[in-house]
Amino acid sequence: MPGNEDLFQKAMNEGHSAAWDQEWNKAASAYRKALQEVPDQPKALNSLGLALFQLGEFDEAINIYKRAAQISLQDPVPMEKLAQLFERTGRLKEGVEAASRAAELFLNQRDVDKAIENWARIITLEPEHLTAHSRLALAYERLGRKPQAVAEYINVASLVQRTGDLQKTDSIIQRALQIHPESAEAKQAQTLLRAGQLLPKPLRPKGGTGPIAMAQIKRLDSGKKESDSGLDPIAEARQSALTQLAELLFEYTSDDNTTQQRRGFQALVHGAGQLMLNQSDQTKAVLHIGQAIDAQTKGNDAQAANELEHALEARFDHPALHFDLGLIRAAENRYESALRQLQHAIKHNNFALGARLLMGQVNQKMGRLAPASIEYLEALKIADAAVAPSEYTDEIRQMYEPLIEAQASVTDDAELKRLCDNINTMLMRPHWRDHLYKAREEMQRSQENDLPMPLAEMIMQAQSSAALDAIHRVHQLARAGQLRTAMEEAYYALSSAPTYLPLHILMGDLLVRENHQPEAIAKFTVIAQAYNARGDTRSEERRVGKECRSRWSP
Repeated sequence: MPGNEDLFQKAMNEGHSAAWDQEWNKAASAYRKALQEVPDQPKALNSLGLALFQLGEFDEAINIYKRAAQISLQDPVPMEKLAQLFERTGRLKEGVEAASRAAELFLNQRDVDKAIENWARIITLEPEHLTAHSRLALAYERLGRKPQAVAEYINVASLVQRTGDLQKTDSIIQRALQIHPESAEAKQAQTLLRAGQLLPKPLRPKGGTGPIAMAQIKRLDSGKKESDSGLDPIAEARQSALTQLAELLFEYTSDDNTTQQRRGFQALVHGAGQLMLNQSDQTKAVLHIGQAIDAQTKGNDAQAANELEHALEARFDHPALHFDLGLIRAAENRYESALRQLQHAIKHNNFALGARLLMGQVNQKMGRLAPASIEYLEALKIADAAVAPSEYTDEIRQMYEPLIEAQASVTDDAELKRLCDNINTMLMRPHWRDHLYKAREEMQRSQENDLPMPLAEMIMQAQSSAALDAIHRVHQLARAGQLRTAMEEAYYALSSAPTYLPLHILMGDLLVRENHQPEAIAKFTVIAQAYNARGDTRSEERRVGKECRSRWSP
């Protein structure tokens, strides 16, 4: 059913106005409203795709442009944008396919320059793409751009030579000489061919470093699930750091001074304490970052660290670089160097959790248990706030402040080590968010309607993250009706967390469900007395009283 055309046009105008001001969130919202009125309108889809691209929402942008391409089969723009997005996300094969389709569609519209642009994109992603080189050679020849045509015909000849068809190779070189008889390159190629030597392979044009780096990063974690929850926090931060560094390479081209100084490079470093770099320093920094990514994705961390150090010497200063370098130095047992780098990374939201965990691990390895425990608590604060209900996020963060302040006065090494080990075990695991969500759910059951308490209090009281896992298993068994097995699991957990009162409450619940009322009453009475002795008579005493009244009132 068609929507309101006036509302559609109004939303489109609002979107265009916001896009002009580079307010891309507003633009995307307006274009979505337009599509609600006229679904699948091609111009609105393309406009929304562009806004999402500018916002860095690449996956959604890809879906939008795919839809636009399905609706407007002869429109080259969606395919061209898909090629750019696939390139940006390291999906090189799909990028080549999309660029090939875009080039043909532009050619059908007699837009040769745009077709050339897309064939050029293909050879940055796949330097030995025979069809793209052939198309470029023909296009340059027809446009009278003789040097470019000769260069592409030589590239085609090189690729054909490697198939063993020497006669065709010779005819291609002859054609290059017919176009430009005085070409030194064509003459040299003819000499090599007559001497039975191989022509040089086509080189990757400038500007292809970014897509290759992104593809390398994508392969680096190819054995792990794509979901963020499939990585531990440090692995997540590492992936984010490499991705952010690779983003830089998309925005920088060494042969375009205007491009160097526009949004890309300075946008990446904006707000990161970066000094304005001159052209020479930018060139050096980008070169070393590209080499660092290449080395690290190939497992050569020592070389990667050296390249990152060189980028720092070129005055490139960004949290992604500091985190990545700190991670490598920590693995090399260069602890002081690692701490210096990580101290810069904790200021950035993408790296704060991973950096705090790394600093905790490094301090612990150095025998500095007190500062290690503080770093681990800071890490848990960040992780806890990330999974807490949104309305309680600020309160959860505030609740950690007195805990961290009190922790600074703890001097018992055994207690310090236990806290470090427990937090490290709790967070340094795949799907760590899922684990924290479950821990918080179990805590909610114990606390009922009271405000959530920090997970730090749970782990401090339980004294072991293993005890929290055991409590979760008790809940699962109880919900499945396996009460006897659940009680056995609870007794097992009690051995590692004898003073954790929520565990005793859970055992009281199990006694009630097994119709052991006297034992349950005795258990809840002792729990209430324990909370009273601790000076905490609010939430749990009310809960104990409620249990007694609801379950055993006549």
